[in-house]
Amino acid sequence: MRIITAVLRKEIGRPWPLLLLECMMKRGALFRSTHWAKENTAESRYVSRLAPIAGLYRILSERVGRGEAFRIVSRMAVPIGVCEQWDNLRSLGIEGKRGIERLRAFYDFMGEGGSGQFVTRELVAESREHVQYEVQDCPFARFFKEVGMLELATLFCKVDRAFFPSAIPDYEFSRGDSWGNTSAYRKDHCVFSFTMKGNPPDERYIEETRLLDYTHPAIQMLYEELDLPYRSDREKISHFYEYVRREIRPLRHTGKRKPASMILRKHRGDDISKTILFMALLRASGIPCRARFATTSEGIQSWAEVSLRDELVHTARWTDDGDGASADPVGWEKGDGNAWNESLIEDHGVFDSPDDFLKTRSNSAGERQSYIRERN
Repeated sequence: MRIITAVLRKEIGRPWPLLLLECMMKRGALFRSTHWAKENTAESRYVSRLAPIAGLYRILSERVGRGEAFRIVSRMAVPIGVCEQWDNLRSLGIEGKRGIERLRAFYDFMGEGGSGQFVTRELVAESREHVQYEVQDCPFARFFKEVGMLELATLFCKVDRAFFPSAIPDYEFSRGDSWGNTSAYRKDHCVFSFTMKGNPPDERYIEETRLLDYTHPAIQMLYEELDLPYRSDREKISHFYEYVRREIRPLRHTGKRKPASMILRKHRGDDISKTILFMALLRASGIPCRARFATTSEGIQSWAEVSLRDELVHTARWTDDGDGASADPVGWEKGDGNAWNESLIEDHGVFDSPDDFLKTRSNSAGERQSYIRERN
């Protein structure tokens, strides 16, 4: 509900409670128009959860047009779906599993819970290097087709595209030879294809931490808002970098470090805070990264080192010029570059996450003295 209210408040403004109330009334009529309304089964109860999405889409389409209504509903449905998938994954207790074991455990779970219990699945290929299965009778496609809104089923394709890269990081997820190989695009089945990466990422560079809380709803909402699921990793890195540099207002402060979700909510942060948010967005996309820290003439600063196609690249240091202007917005550089040049006093090296670096500095008076209190 938090995601729904946050999006409606931003998109609709003050009348959003009335619109939500109207949606609740509309959902009943839409569900009663389907054959599930005459059933009292687990599937009918599950499908009834989709009715509010259809009701909201119908109302928004009447007010702002289908295209804008689709965008708004997408901003709610996709992060909600991704967060639900992460809850499912955590419930399995497979944090220590990687590769085929992790994928197989999730596959088995989805056959017993969630939408997977209402579909027909066929395991087409299974090996350490490649797993592919096909799903027929997708309940999302069947429901939205019956109420005349099949396009909404594509939102759940986006959920998969946003979830799997970070949840199953050892594999490249695809729909086979086309992202349109799903029931949402009027195919007779949905393809789930997983191919082992040539060089699976180091778990240290993709895991979630206290500061890099990338499964938080706020981070998932931003990921959907930026509309990046189908872009290349390089494009994602550039978009994340530009967003953080442009939207997070400069601030020097001391005190306990805030997680990425809180930095995003405040829209303010210093150099380290920007690196925290940037890295959280990268890991949410399944892109491995680590942090580098140094003391310069301007204080303690940081940047991210990102693994792109098995090569280490650096992003440019953050600039606090207020307008986000830069001739080279990302500043790709291979190897162990030095972003600080002559301003460097001490290079503290690389760390798996900002959490690790800050643990080493928690009792350092030097760091506390390098910042002033947060300005109101």
